[in-house]
This record gives sequence, structure tokens and C-alpha cells, in this order.
Amino acid sequence: MRIDCYASETLFLNPPSFENFDGGAGSRWPATREIESYWYPVWLAYPAGMLEGSRLLDANPHHVSAEQTIEIGKEYDFMVLFTSTPDLKATVKLSGLMKQANPRLKVCFVGPHVTVSPEHALSHPEIDFIVRREFDFAVVEYANGKPLAEILGASFRGPDGKWCITWTAPPSRIWMLCRM
Repeated sequence: MRIDCYASETLFLNPPSFENFDGGAGSRWPATREIESYWYPVWLAYPAGMLEGSRLLDANPHHVSAEQTIEIGKEYDFMVLFTSTPDLKATVKLSGLMKQANPRLKVCFVGPHVTVSPEHALSHPEIDFIVRREFDFAVVEYANGKPLAEILGASFRGPDGKWCITWTAPPSRIWMLCRM
């Protein structure tokens, strides 16, 4: 199965979670407080800003439900979903439902969990590929048509079902973000 594609429409998703979810300090940890407090997902805004026509959906603070997110996902070819260990199960489930509603949707997971445990993330068929560590340039390259095998930091299942893991992007590449 070939999963390289040109993704003309890209959705960057900070997915919905449970009520009163605390997404503070740029994390996705399952904690609640007596007040609602969210940090803007700058980690998704960088690559979204590099892709004209893309959309950044920060579901929690805008009270976008899973059902609404699935509907929104029907409009896109490629989705970048930020996740962490505590909410991995929920985000995998959401991705599966989004792919059922939109079979052409290619799903990339990014975030702490996929960086430290790429094999675990890739064991879920709902995930087409992951990008380890800094993902900004990698997801933009994919959206612009670059094959996964040529993208630094990408991990994916090859045609034979075995994992393919590319080299990690050098730290010097991260500094290019500062020039934006």
C-alpha cells in the first residue's frame, strides 16, 4: 500500500478531549482545574503557517466535539494530530472514526508519545505515519508531495508491513524556525 500523496488540504488538529480538560503549558495531560485555561498550540501553528490553505483546529477551547471534528475532517486529505501518552487511546479512536468517515484521509501523529515510542504508535492501523521530535518541516514536506522515505524523522509501515524509520532531523534544522 502506497501512502505517499500530495495532500492539497491539510488539517492540523489539537483534538477534543474531556470537559474541563487542562491543556495548559502546551501539553495534553489529563488534568482539570476549577478554571478553564488553554495555551495556544504554537507547536501546530508553525507548520500550519507554512502551508497556504491549511487549517489549525484547536478543539478544546472552542468546544468542538468529536462528532464535529469528524465532520470537519471530511474536507481534508491529510491530518496532523498532536498527541501525548495520556490521551493516545482517545486520539487513535478519533482518528479511526475520521478515517471511516473520510477514507482518503492520511493521518500523521506527532508529539511526545510518538517520539519516545514510535513502535507503539505504529502498531495502530489508524495511524499512517508519525514524525519523531521536531515535525514542523517534515509534515510540510509531506503535504507538498515529498515521499515519506525521504522525510527526516518520519516512521511508517512499508509495503511489506515492516517499519521504516528515517534519520532524525539534525538540531540545526530547528533553528530555521526562528527565522520565520
